[in-house]
Amino acid sequence: MLRLTLPLVITLLSVGTSALPASSTTDESQTTAWHDGALRTDPAGLVSRSDLVQEGPAWRSYQAMPLGNGVLGAAVWAEKGYSAQLNRVDTFPDLKSAGRLVVPGLDPLMRADDYSGRLALYDGQLVQRGGGMTARSYVRADADQFVLEVTGADPGKTQTADLKLWAGRTAAVSAAGGVAALAETFHDEASGSITGAVAALTAHARGVTASVVDPLTVRLRFRPNADGSFRLVVGVPSYRGGELRTAARRAVAETPNRHLDWWHSFWAKAAPIRITSADGSGEYVENLRTLQLYTMAASMRGDVPSTHGAVVRMFSSAQDQADWAQDSYWHFNLRMLVSANLGAGIADLNTPYFKFYLDRAELMREWTRTHWTGGEGLCLPEFMRYDGTGDGCDNINEPSWTRRILTSGPELVNNIWQQYRYTGDKALLNRSYPLMRDVARFYLSALRPGADGYLHLEHVNALEVQWDTSDPVPDLAAMRVIFPIVADLAQKHGDAALAAQLHDAVRKLPPFRTVQRGGEEVLAWSGTDEEAHNTQNPEMEALWPWGVFDETSQLMQATYRKRIYPQDKDWGMDSTWAARLGLSYEVKRLLLKGIADFQIYPNGFTVHRTGQEAVRNRSFYNEWGGVLTTGLQEALVQSYDGVVHVAPAWPHDWDVAGSVQIEGGHRISTEVHDGVPSVVGIQAGSRDTLHLRNPWYGQEVRVVDSHGRVVAAPGSADVLTLQTTPNMSYTVERVAVPLSSFHFAPLTGQPASAVKTVGNRVLGITRSEPPLVSDLVSVQSPERLTNLVKAQAGAPIYVDRSYTITGLPAQLNGQALIQGANDDSKATAPADYLTLNLTRPATVYVAFDPRGENVWWPSWLSSFTRTGETVSTSDQRLVLFKRDVPAGQLPLGPNSGVTGKGNSTYITFVTPR
Repeated sequence: MLRLTLPLVITLLSVGTSALPASSTTDESQTTAWHDGALRTDPAGLVSRSDLVQEGPAWRSYQAMPLGNGVLGAAVWAEKGYSAQLNRVDTFPDLKSAGRLVVPGLDPLMRADDYSGRLALYDGQLVQRGGGMTARSYVRADADQFVLEVTGADPGKTQTADLKLWAGRTAAVSAAGGVAALAETFHDEASGSITGAVAALTAHARGVTASVVDPLTVRLRFRPNADGSFRLVVGVPSYRGGELRTAARRAVAETPNRHLDWWHSFWAKAAPIRITSADGSGEYVENLRTLQLYTMAASMRGDVPSTHGAVVRMFSSAQDQADWAQDSYWHFNLRMLVSANLGAGIADLNTPYFKFYLDRAELMREWTRTHWTGGEGLCLPEFMRYDGTGDGCDNINEPSWTRRILTSGPELVNNIWQQYRYTGDKALLNRSYPLMRDVARFYLSALRPGADGYLHLEHVNALEVQWDTSDPVPDLAAMRVIFPIVADLAQKHGDAALAAQLHDAVRKLPPFRTVQRGGEEVLAWSGTDEEAHNTQNPEMEALWPWGVFDETSQLMQATYRKRIYPQDKDWGMDSTWAARLGLSYEVKRLLLKGIADFQIYPNGFTVHRTGQEAVRNRSFYNEWGGVLTTGLQEALVQSYDGVVHVAPAWPHDWDVAGSVQIEGGHRISTEVHDGVPSVVGIQAGSRDTLHLRNPWYGQEVRVVDSHGRVVAAPGSADVLTLQTTPNMSYTVERVAVPLSSFHFAPLTGQPASAVKTVGNRVLGITRSEPPLVSDLVSVQSPERLTNLVKAQAGAPIYVDRSYTITGLPAQLNGQALIQGANDDSKATAPADYLTLNLTRPATVYVAFDPRGENVWWPSWLSSFTRTGETVSTSDQRLVLFKRDVPAGQLPLGPNSGVTGKGNSTYITFVTPR
């Protein structure tokens, strides 16, 4: 949709209760869901379109399905029959897991030929069926409890359920009265704080007994109820010490369950978007947006944000491993989540973000006083620990990645202002004013007058790109936006002097510097040409988040075309920049490119950069979901420049029906077919003057309120101006094609019935070979190698790489394969690196990388005989050795015999003798 330059704003005269002209004949092929003043939807049907379908079980931990209530999260997959790792948002400093639930008795369900499963987003549940059994898993929305409800189990067969931790953890354990529990506390030496969690397990079943298996494992034994049902409850509250049995009993005590009510209410308020396309790419993007809203609801309801460096630790299935510092936050990785929530109508989920920074405002003032010479007020460190200490806002120490980034503070100020404008939350604005004021005061104290008459920032960062530069574009744009905002607030709070200072400073800010790049004039990153250290695009920040340019700027268009780093990380806001520049083709291209580059996990989570493998990465990132959601919403509806634009950059080959929340608390709804909106609906959230670009350039339009009155006379002006009344609805329609010419059809959908694909990316779980069940061999240690694999072409050979078997000797086909861990390729210890348990005599084969012969092959290999055969893989052709062994325990050594040496790790086969 074209957005014209130099819009002519014409206020259309109200015509009161004038009667509408007779409608044209309804064309049954034209439908709209806008009816009686709202976009009429069936949230259950609409949301279920984006369910994650499991055509087969999630056997691998990286396939785990996320569940959560905003404070407690779970990752559920099928290993060992059924596994659920439980993680709280607040077990600082390292966010260690509360433990893993394992229920072996569900293995028959997972292996059943008729297995089916789905992450049912509308209900916040994972539902799995097979072999006459059903397993329903969820984290209660109203309590810190994980629940597993099972039906169809054999009433006469004893079941077990384990709660376990892993090596390196130190837990208190308890087993009494049908409740088994683990607990651990964590003392942070830096801050002196103590955090922790209890994981307490009970069962609603028959004959429940609890026991301690070892220092890191507790177990329940029970029989299902007579009808084959049982219910496991794992309570995971915060814990800072005390009598464990009492804490465990309290953790599993249940209150009336309002889980479904909460989730259904959440989806009823969220702004819907449904996309249809010929190739399925639109539906895939819709699915990712819906998943992002689900993820926010499942992870952002605590006292602190749930993501650290974009890693959403609450849904980890990787024990205690995670990228980046889990005790700290980069503001840069939070901002797209805040923006996405605003447009999606779920701004209440931004509360943890605001609470985190506002609760630490005094600590940030003290940090500024001690770390920024000459600084007044408050500088918000880009990198800040949960205890309020940071790495940023520091002009005493040498520049580094985050040390002199200043724009986190202005972004927080702007986000507070936007939250107020979207929600009308005056309490937040009033509470935040001292922080907003002091961020502005800090900038005033940092500015220095130059000989050119301008005020300059010196020796600061342009994001992480330039470390010791002057007048970065993000800062100049930020001051142009927040100084007037804070000045107006200061005036209202009786601080006329500060208001005058800020207004004066805005007039003295230097113009943006430009340079030549690729034969075009573009914005420079800053006032100097310091070298780049990271791959952000500081100059594009002027467009988003700051909005000081729009699509009419040829300078901004050229800057976008010639940006140095086009979307090479999952944080890149390129699709939003494209949307604000009216580039619909770029919006689609960038969203699909981001999916191809980053969305490697079938649960919709992503990685930070390109070229990553799901089996090799241990962290789920969710900032790309915020990037995609923000870009999609801005392509459908924009209002950042004070004028509402409908479908300004919507891809023409994606049809859409949906809503976007905007400033004033207004919800704008539309349906777009072949790039043309049908009607535009406005649900007013406040008394306001709303400017709306004519969605049908040059055509006569009018505005009708929810009582059927024409409130804006027909006209073809470029921009309509409408006075809104709270809780009233308005229809913007073409005179020639009024709302009455459309057949009403509510916005609904059918539950997803298959995995979705776009290119080589997948949403959902495809059917795959299950772990091998062997009566000959099992792996005692290490735990990560305990899943046996059926040896055959296509079988994965490593737990942490995607290499597979391409050919192997006949005697190994169909036999037990113990995968290797390629991250251990240079390991020289322990001597019992891999320990096998053999129930009867067997032949054990090991296949080694030939590059290690006479270089690093270990000495223990001498007890094996070279067979002269090889195993072909997509990595290397491996040399095969064998050894006949008796029943019992067999230790095998590490991959390498030379420190610092090693290539690919060996793999092991076991055949009967």
